[in-house]
Amino acid sequence: MKHFYIIVNPTRDNGLKSAHEIESHLKKRGCTFSTHVTAESVDQDRYTDSSLIPEDTDCILVLGGDGTLIQAANDVAELDIPILGINTGRMGYLTDVETDDIIPSLDALIADDFTVDERMMITGELMSHDRPVSESRALNDIVVHRQGMMRIVEYNVYVNNKFLKTYRADGIIVATPTGSTAYSLSAGGPIVEPGSKIFIITPICSHTLSSRSVVLSSEDEIYISTGGKDIAVYFDGRKPTLLPENGGVKIRRSEKVTGIVRLHDDSFLNVLQNKFKDTI
Repeated sequence: MKHFYIIVNPTRDNGLKSAHEIESHLKKRGCTFSTHVTAESVDQDRYTDSSLIPEDTDCILVLGGDGTLIQAANDVAELDIPILGINTGRMGYLTDVETDDIIPSLDALIADDFTVDERMMITGELMSHDRPVSESRALNDIVVHRQGMMRIVEYNVYVNNKFLKTYRADGIIVATPTGSTAYSLSAGGPIVEPGSKIFIITPICSHTLSSRSVVLSSEDEIYISTGGKDIAVYFDGRKPTLLPENGGVKIRRSEKVTGIVRLHDDSFLNVLQNKFKDTI
């Protein structure tokens, strides 16, 4: 690799110290690069303008935490360029490099000593009276959740046009394997190997003693509807979109994937132990 694009979350890289270190080393090694420092949202769904990324870019370096990497993955999904996460945040489950290892990690990239994990993404299509209204994509999860006053809402879940279950809950999470260690985990969902091709449906604060997560094939199509008002849909935690009344959200596997660069041979179980050692 010789051509890089650097996305920096300035709230996670104090004084852009790590960004400057990367730029200096890439210049020393004769590589080309462009740097984008995130600021206010370009619009409600994007923080990076993918049209500004040079066509010859080999890898996108993302400095921040998991949230920065997830946002970047959504911003650049159409480009099919692999992403390397450099952890300047807290846990950094998705980010492969710590700040102490920046220089050797860059050298490994330049020497093409890496692998790329393909992570499944999902698409959610908001429907009104059986007609599509809008569509967006997520790497972690799509969440349907009530807004406004505290109340239980009934969510009707269908799989491949067949009724699955009505959940009386605060909301419903549909997660990818990557998202199984995020919001779905905190709601009681299972941890899933990130290379799997499945959906995980997890209710949030379900008003029953028997509700459990449901794991489905990525070839399935999920539809969630509710008769409630002021129901919002969140794609990877971004600014919510109100669900149309008498409508729902149709969720399926995206045609796009996120390529995450891996420089280490740590197994999935080792990563879990290291990143979640205080919680599992």
